Amino acid sequence: MALGLLVYQYYTIDSIQVNKDRMYYLKTYAPDGNGYSQTSFPLLYEIQKVAPEVEAATHIQSWNWPWLKYGSREAQGNTAYVDTDFFKVFSYKLKSGNRETALSQKFSVVISEALEKQLFGAGKGLGKIVAADDSILLTVTGVLEKISSNSSIKAEVLLPMALLSDTEDFKQGSNWYNTFASNYLLLHKGSDPKRLDQKINTIFQQYSPPEVKSNTVKTVPFAQITQEGDTNISAIVAVAAAVFILLIVMVNLLNLNAATMFTRTKEVAVRQMLGSGKRSIIIQFCVENALIMLVSLLAGYLVFTNFLLPQMNKIISPNFGEVIFQWQQDYLLVLLFALCILVLIVIAGSYPALHLTSVKVTDTIKGNISSKGDKKSVRNTFIGLQFTLAIILIGAALILNQQIGFMKMASLGFDKDNVVVINLDLAFKNPKTAAGKFEVILNSLRNNPYVNSFSTTREIPTQYWSNYNDYIDVETNKKVKLRQPNVDAGFARTYEIPVAQGRNFKDDLAASEGRSIMLNETAVKAFGWTNPVGKQIRPDGGDNEVLTIVGVMKDFHYSDLQKPIEPLVHAYRGKPGLDYSKYLSINLDMRHSKAVLTSIEKQFKGMPARRPFTYHYMNDLVGEQYNLLSGILKITNYVAFLTIAIACMGMLGLIALSTRRRVKEIGIRKVLGASVLDITALISKDFVRIILVAIIIATPIAWYAMHIWLQDFAYQIKIQWWMFALAGVLAIFIALITISFLAIKAAVANPVKSLRTE
Repeated sequence: MALGLLVYQYYTIDSIQVNKDRMYYLKTYAPDGNGYSQTSFPLLYEIQKVAPEVEAATHIQSWNWPWLKYGSREAQGNTAYVDTDFFKVFSYKLKSGNRETALSQKFSVVISEALEKQLFGAGKGLGKIVAADDSILLTVTGVLEKISSNSSIKAEVLLPMALLSDTEDFKQGSNWYNTFASNYLLLHKGSDPKRLDQKINTIFQQYSPPEVKSNTVKTVPFAQITQEGDTNISAIVAVAAAVFILLIVMVNLLNLNAATMFTRTKEVAVRQMLGSGKRSIIIQFCVENALIMLVSLLAGYLVFTNFLLPQMNKIISPNFGEVIFQWQQDYLLVLLFALCILVLIVIAGSYPALHLTSVKVTDTIKGNISSKGDKKSVRNTFIGLQFTLAIILIGAALILNQQIGFMKMASLGFDKDNVVVINLDLAFKNPKTAAGKFEVILNSLRNNPYVNSFSTTREIPTQYWSNYNDYIDVETNKKVKLRQPNVDAGFARTYEIPVAQGRNFKDDLAASEGRSIMLNETAVKAFGWTNPVGKQIRPDGGDNEVLTIVGVMKDFHYSDLQKPIEPLVHAYRGKPGLDYSKYLSINLDMRHSKAVLTSIEKQFKGMPARRPFTYHYMNDLVGEQYNLLSGILKITNYVAFLTIAIACMGMLGLIALSTRRRVKEIGIRKVLGASVLDITALISKDFVRIILVAIIIATPIAWYAMHIWLQDFAYQIKIQWWMFALAGVLAIFIALITISFLAIKAAVANPVKSLRTE
């Protein structure tokens, strides 16, 4: 059910969009073929001017999330600035308001049902006036109906693009050089996207600066937006897993039912002698299986809703959004699931019934019900496949666990054990007053004997933005793409990042330090320098100001170890302060961390804010980078356990069937002196062979699959032979416990009863 829901949610993404087949988004492609789903901001408006193929178009720009206030109530939600055509491109419905005019006025706002309830309680929000960040008055012109969880765009607040265009920082960045705009288009029926691409690139070449003219912009069908991260491959894997599990459940159910045939031979024979036909016997078996399935379904549903779904959302919701199961919305999935259950009931119930009714009544009474077409080899093959998959999964889990442990424990090039990070993005109600009080906090930190250093920045290790630009060596004109965070003089000291060459930033030179920069070692290598201190580079585009390198930081892992260390340029952002800072990082004596943090929290309480005071230990933030991988490990462990459990159930049925067929043979062997160990070995050896073959097949498959998977990690472990040996030993151990249960039971049975004939 869990796998089915994931697959269903994936394949019904954006099903609310009525014109999905005519919707497109714009993607910029570099000469090397790499693409990203943003363009320069003015491009969309120029396209609308010259391209009659475009019926409607809109930006969706997440620039900031203003707080909305009504009376004493305040609320904030996922905010998107959009153009007036938004509701022409997208088919989102309004609970109240007019879709045609909701975004036509500059000072209007459309909010979600949840925000309406937060701001207005039980009252209606339509037509009410709210204040955005205590400065701009907006009229609520629409309330969105609840957007389904499997929508790719789930904004809670929609604001007109005209509002954003008035802000000074947006004006400075919305030129033809910067690429941060997300664009969506609705084409007229019958329009040719390729012809539109030609027009788009003509506009792009006409207006773009020389530095980016080598790029191209193309339209991409909106339906492909789900593939911007290999989610399609994940969905295919989930489909395959769901089908495979359903298949092995059916085969094992047949095995278990076949094993019970010997206990019901006389019952079926008597019913046949009394006039019952095949149909009534098949119906009886199907009804019995249906009752078992019903109980299993109810138990499975309770486990799914109360355990699996919450656990699944813990793993995937931060990255992909929350998965919600609703009967009325997911009725197609429910019907499909019911159909699968019905098929299982009919197959599992009719097979033993048809087998028993096809045997002569006289043979049935004697207990002779051997089938001419014995399917033992087919059943054994399925058992082998199940154990092969289980061993692959166990091996994958072991390797994944080793890789996660390696990344968490690896040396990162900075101090993660003695740093606490305090969130400064608290939406202070009076920013000027808060800035003054924050200076008092910083002074108290300077005078605290347990505080070694501190830094205020917009970015911290594990939270570096994807902000890049090309920089040019003034002497050689060599161009290098650099990631460009801003830091203060305390950053390197706080995180204990060694300065390999030159010096650190200095606050006492703040007036002239604005054009000073520090590179990391990877950036120095990219430029091909050996003595970079004193050299000058300039950013490509913009004001082309010349920057001087004053120091080189040792390479450190500012991101997780899945990614390589990229060339970095750290610019000086000024003295520590609250303005333009998101984090306060403190390097302190951890033995006194609780006392220091308690004191800071008390001081922050004197600064009224909309968000609560929070802090994190850097060690925890480093670990949180691997939450998704840890979640995948949990799922892998669960699926491996489930696969082995199902395989053992199927094997249990086969062993039961085998021991019943060989009951006289076992009795004769015991009379002739065979021990319990001999009998157990006799029954077990065939199944052990199956598992050994499974190990031989699974090992190279698991090695190859995990070797390919590890290639996505810039820093990886080496796969060791013992990982697969351990996986095989675990599989054999679990199987032997299952085998021994029935084998020993058969071996200790009274041989007199075994040899008794009817």
